[in-house]
Amino acid sequence: MSRRHNAPPAALTAIQVKCLGALLLAVQLPQAFYIPAWAAAFGLLLVVLRLVIERRASAERNRLLQRVPSYGLALVALATTFVLRQDFGYFFGRDPCVAFLFILAAIKFIEARSPRDGTLLVCLASFLMVTPFFYSQSLFAAVATLPGLLLLAASLQLLAPPAGIAGRKIRFRDPLRRAARLLMEGIPLALLLFVLFPRLSAPLWGLPSDLAARSGLSNSMRPGMISELSLSDAVAFRVDFLGSVPPPQQRYWRGPVFTHFDGSEWTGTQRWPTGRFVPANGAPTVLYTVTLEPHYKTSLFALDLPAGPPKATDQAPEGVGLDLAILTPDQQLIARNVVSQPLRYDQASFIRSSYPAALGAQLRAERSDALDLPPGSPRARAFAVELRAAYPDDAALATAILAWFRTQPFFYTLAPPLLEDDATDRFLFESRRGFCEHYAGAFVVLLRAAGIPARVVTGYQGGEINPNGGYLIVRQSDAHAWSEALIGGQWRRFDPTAAVAPSRIELGLGGALPADDRVPLLARVNEGWFKGMQLAWDALNHDWRRHVIGFNFVQQQSLWRHWQIDRWAAWQMVLAGSLLTAAWAAALLLWFALRHYQRDDRAATLWNGLCKRLARAGMPREPHEGPVAYAARAAARWPGFGAAFAVIGESYAALRYGRLGTATELRAERARTLERLDHAIAVLPRPRALRESAGS
Repeated sequence: MSRRHNAPPAALTAIQVKCLGALLLAVQLPQAFYIPAWAAAFGLLLVVLRLVIERRASAERNRLLQRVPSYGLALVALATTFVLRQDFGYFFGRDPCVAFLFILAAIKFIEARSPRDGTLLVCLASFLMVTPFFYSQSLFAAVATLPGLLLLAASLQLLAPPAGIAGRKIRFRDPLRRAARLLMEGIPLALLLFVLFPRLSAPLWGLPSDLAARSGLSNSMRPGMISELSLSDAVAFRVDFLGSVPPPQQRYWRGPVFTHFDGSEWTGTQRWPTGRFVPANGAPTVLYTVTLEPHYKTSLFALDLPAGPPKATDQAPEGVGLDLAILTPDQQLIARNVVSQPLRYDQASFIRSSYPAALGAQLRAERSDALDLPPGSPRARAFAVELRAAYPDDAALATAILAWFRTQPFFYTLAPPLLEDDATDRFLFESRRGFCEHYAGAFVVLLRAAGIPARVVTGYQGGEINPNGGYLIVRQSDAHAWSEALIGGQWRRFDPTAAVAPSRIELGLGGALPADDRVPLLARVNEGWFKGMQLAWDALNHDWRRHVIGFNFVQQQSLWRHWQIDRWAAWQMVLAGSLLTAAWAAALLLWFALRHYQRDDRAATLWNGLCKRLARAGMPREPHEGPVAYAARAAARWPGFGAAFAVIGESYAALRYGRLGTATELRAERARTLERLDHAIAVLPRPRALRESAGS
């Protein structure tokens, strides 16, 4: 009794391995910028290593792959998990899991042997292709997925070839060409669904916030923090104004407010009762839309003083924006959720440099917090007492301090000396070199020592108008700190940095710092060609976010109203979409039929042209003569071109009368036969040369 043995699984062919390797590299490279450098290098190295092994001879390749045991790769995966846990400090989060998937796909590629392994790699690559959108939904992120999308479709074709093609030698460009054609054919359907398919008024899914530290304004301030942040060209947010743009000296974007000071660090209060929006009192109102980049904190930014709650642009027109953020008594906008995705919200603000303080118990609590000073800074305290004796009026005393900053040899710089003990005294009376956080903090200390309640406000100041789109770009290099003082029942803004370096407010960071300071490239005043290109790309990317990524429920409803689609019933929209889809499919089928007809017509055109050429050369075709016989007679008359005539006769006979294979492979075979016919006819000389050669 014979036993049946299971057939061994088919091995991956060389072209399948190369296509899978190209697919992994295409989906890894866009993600490599968002994971640790060692993880990116390790994952890419494993993929390249397998491709290098694949170039070896078959026996040597099999020997090298057999030396890599599965348990060894499992140990590498476990070691990777441990290292990622140590690197991030946690494992179950977005960033470490994405990095682990990055390396896991490369490990699987090392051990891939069969088409089943290849199919699993395609699944892993599909997940990895999506991960860059966890970090950025820019136009570049979308374009970067196109190579991976094409290679994914090509890999599926190679792993499961149609009947009749399996076992035949396939060129790498053939599945890529078919994938590109399918992609182009699907674009109109994708656009149709993008416009007509009902969009949700809220995201379908989301990711939990990661625990890693992020760039941007912090929830505390110590000397050097904002100056380090100002070295970054990264965009904090963009602003589209409804109307004219305020001048630079009015662009104070309010963020975290710090009241508590321990001698070295400023922090905010954790008591966040709901504040009240201040009245206009004749101040101009500015309407604008903010596109805030993810900063993984809860701060929202508004110009000067918010006139009302922010309203997310994906809310219905009748919706209320109170769910998006709350307003604290110190006029901070605090989002109810961490900003982990790009956020667009509409905001209205009053251009005011002061606003009324709270009343009753809230005022007493604010005064107490804003007068608290830790021990230390004896020289600053003594100087404040001296000024108080000379200026009994609070407003006059604050103005006198600003004048002192302006007249004394203070310097505005990104590289101040490190001050440790009694940092405020040493800054005010020794180094006199600092950035905005030094001046704002020292100014508040002097005011408190003189008995005036004061606090530090951080945010951004200024911004750059992009001439390509007319919107404002606020970068991390525009981070700024200023002061507020409670004078005459009003919280009034004072900016001591403007007293030392007024060009910082008028021209931005690049116009205020010395030429030898490390000013970020895009913060420089002199615009070069690189900055012009960057601004053009930023405008294109901003339009992408507004009109594609930001195409939400409200915008879709507005577009439907503009096109008068909203008058249709749901079944009418479904019917219209189905008819358009059917029309597009019919157009594609008609196009394929025309191409097939043109291919047949091309063969007849080439053959008829040859017959005319040979007739002019003195050998017309007889009515009963078929293509093979006519070509054989021509070969006997012109033996120097016998090989060409043989190819011509056989090729045209096959195209005209023969069936060259199954229906699946027929199209490709006919194209190759037509190409051979064309090349063979092109070899023949002109009729006059044929006559002369026949006569000789």
